[in-house]
Amino acid sequence: MKKCVRRFVLVSCMMFLAFVSTGFAQTLVTIDGDEVSVDDFMALYNKNNYSENIAESVSVEEYLDLFINFKIKVKEAEKLGLDKDPAFIKELAGYREQLAKPYLIDEETNKKLIDEAYNNMQYDLRASHILINLPEYAVGKDTIAAWNKIMDIRQRVLDGEDFSQLAFELSDDPSARDRMYQGSLYPANRGDLGYFTAFNMVYPFESAAYKQQLNKVSMPVRTAFGYHLILVTDRVPAMGEAVVSHILLRVPSQTASDTAKVLENAEKIITRLNNGEDFAALAKELSQDGGSSKNGGKLPSFTVNRLDPTFIKHVVDLKNVGDFSKPFFTIYGCHIIKLDGKSGVGSYEKELATIKKKINQSDRAKIQTNKLVATLKSDNNFVEYHDNLLEIIPAIKENAAKLDSLSFADDKVLASFGNTNLKQSDFLAYIIKKEALRRSSSFSDASVHNYYQQFIESELMENENKNLESKHPDFRLLMQEYHDGILLFNVNDMMVWKKAAEDSAGLQDFYNKNMLKYQWDKRTDASLFTIHDKSVAKQAYKMAKKGVDDKELVNTINKGASRAFRITMEHKVFEAGDNAIIDAMPRKIGLSKIVKEDGKQFFAVVYNVLEPALKSFEEAKGLVISDYQTFLENKWLKELKAKYQVVINKEELSRISVK
Repeated sequence: MKKCVRRFVLVSCMMFLAFVSTGFAQTLVTIDGDEVSVDDFMALYNKNNYSENIAESVSVEEYLDLFINFKIKVKEAEKLGLDKDPAFIKELAGYREQLAKPYLIDEETNKKLIDEAYNNMQYDLRASHILINLPEYAVGKDTIAAWNKIMDIRQRVLDGEDFSQLAFELSDDPSARDRMYQGSLYPANRGDLGYFTAFNMVYPFESAAYKQQLNKVSMPVRTAFGYHLILVTDRVPAMGEAVVSHILLRVPSQTASDTAKVLENAEKIITRLNNGEDFAALAKELSQDGGSSKNGGKLPSFTVNRLDPTFIKHVVDLKNVGDFSKPFFTIYGCHIIKLDGKSGVGSYEKELATIKKKINQSDRAKIQTNKLVATLKSDNNFVEYHDNLLEIIPAIKENAAKLDSLSFADDKVLASFGNTNLKQSDFLAYIIKKEALRRSSSFSDASVHNYYQQFIESELMENENKNLESKHPDFRLLMQEYHDGILLFNVNDMMVWKKAAEDSAGLQDFYNKNMLKYQWDKRTDASLFTIHDKSVAKQAYKMAKKGVDDKELVNTINKGASRAFRITMEHKVFEAGDNAIIDAMPRKIGLSKIVKEDGKQFFAVVYNVLEPALKSFEEAKGLVISDYQTFLENKWLKELKAKYQVVINKEELSRISVK
């Protein structure tokens, strides 16, 4: 029965069968008043009736019988109210949410984003930026002012001024200047963001950086943070995930003499490494990084954006495992690093699932949504009445703290699509719902416009989601399969599986009436010995011949022996078919001969030969439950067939041919 469930539900393979029918829109079968078309039936048949072995496939007529049995069970589940069970409704809704996702993205855009991300992943970039802050949804004069400011800075770069100095003086990114954080001084990065790869930055920044020429200042790039000027300073093959060991020598002060002394000590270490001394041993002896020195200098694995860019640059320059760097300085001191490994980037197929997941979790997902929303607007004759939005913005701003009391007398239409009119009151209800989560107390023109765009997007997407079944026959059929499959499982569990397991009296009675079915075949109570080495087999055989206990024999042979000279033993009552070696041996008590098979040696000690006999209820219980389930199901099906009327359109059935 569970095999039948799997056949109809969840895991299905496509079978490409050609079929001919002169009336695909016609009804093939009517089950208790519900019609099933030829199209729908054949779609399920083609999908679920797949086997690499053509002999295992079933005919249309055979499948129709299975289908009818399946459907009348689902009918019974609905009559019992199982489709109203909150647990069922929640489970089906969860499946629908997952199944709907591929239908609620723009596939062409998704493919372009995947390909772009994989191409970007082939390289790591190092870049600097200058940021002029601007709220994400700012409009009008604020945008113009920020644009003019960033363009003035860009012109100064083009005129020859130093990018890093301008970042230090003018960038709104606080990391460009020295800053205190939690009592520690963080030195200015002067706009240098270090190394990064795909998905490390917000998408507009990443996309622009990967298209930018090396050491050429970009045009302003707009992100959620504002306008950026980007200067890409390095482009190297992707490092992926790296593992290195390092020796760290601290610099007591920033004086030239201290720095020179540390560098001199580092060069001595390089000499010892060149003379063949072990890196790990030197790290344990000399490294002043207490966290890694005890592990031979080994650091946890890291990606390109996790460490100081100078450190990363030296890792990138190491090509082969075991190579070590020249001494170099970071803010932590003087390092010598040894490469233990780099993962690089996997094949497109290997990275695909990860890329898709990252796209869905990043701001790239918004690009897919925007493209789909644009398509939905076009497909649904979307019309916008912008003046009606502008009319209510002042009221929303003025009543930010008491939106619940706000109303619009005329309640004008803001937008329409299909048969839907979105009114001012609908938008207000959306804002109130969102604000209950955000708990804001004020609005700007930009924030109201932002809410409006979200409102329109959510309405279009919700409408599309709601109509997936009517727009996409394959989705409708898939949801029907999940709906029916879950109900089938639940009703089978109620009417067959649990009943068979819990009906002790019924099980016992069924066994009593059918006990002749449950018999032991011929059995052999024996210990089977397996040995790889011929000489060990002879030694063990001699011990068995002398009557040495099985376990003592095995322990004696295996004591101190390597794997190739060990012996294994299995003692059980072997049924016919359990073991080919036992089956091939004469069925008689005593010591068998040595048998050679697949380069191994076998012999057995037979303790008893058991003739066929009835199994007790406990011995047969698993089989009895399985057979009792079949008995209950057949009885139940007979009752259902009498209860529900089934009409097959034999004319349509005869027209279907499968090749």
